[in-house]
Amino acid sequence: MTTGLKRQGCFGFLPGGRLTPEEEFLRNLDLRGKIIFDVGGFLGLMTLFFANRAKHVVTYEPLPESRQRIAKNLELNGFGNVTLRDVALSSRPGSLTLIFDDLMSGGASGDPEISCELASSMAHPRLVTVPVTTIDLEIASGQPVPDLIKVDVEGMEYQVLRGMFELLGTSKKPWLYFELHTTHEDKQTNAQDVIGTLRDLGYIVYDVERGRDIGRSETITGMESHVWGRCRK
Repeated sequence: MTTGLKRQGCFGFLPGGRLTPEEEFLRNLDLRGKIIFDVGGFLGLMTLFFANRAKHVVTYEPLPESRQRIAKNLELNGFGNVTLRDVALSSRPGSLTLIFDDLMSGGASGDPEISCELASSMAHPRLVTVPVTTIDLEIASGQPVPDLIKVDVEGMEYQVLRGMFELLGTSKKPWLYFELHTTHEDKQTNAQDVIGTLRDLGYIVYDVERGRDIGRSETITGMESHVWGRCRK
């Protein structure tokens, strides 16, 4: 995914071998001139990918250590077209306590059930309370209107979606890319909430792993991992 770019601490999308469906899908997107919101930046792998192709990227990463890694990776590659935001995104402003393991900060989650599951499996769980806002409030405060929003927030995808309803109610509906997470028991509910809402908003929803659109009357199974929403023309 980031072949030819310098990076520290990013081990996904390593070059070589067969591309995953997600890699192949993202590589085929035409991002020239696009404004992208990268919601859930982790160490900046996707930010680097987007910054190398798009006009501007706004990356949301509330954890200070991860944000520092992103800044370092951007510096290594000389990218000046990225805005780093130190807030989490959800359905309404406030604060949120994230739980994570130092060895896997990319798995940090504020989702209550995922947090409980993580806490029970971690030797040394860490808690960090971070400020929260919404995509609609970000745009109202001066961030550019995005052409694409990528969301990877460990189980809080639906809450982020609810925080952009004002944007999605306009004629400028962005592309939407969700990585769906949550506990095994609730994955179907999360997928139904996200995909069902996108359908209600007039989006065509594409299952990246299966390589096809999800029919409007099709049952959502919870097996959907990466979904792409685009507006009907």
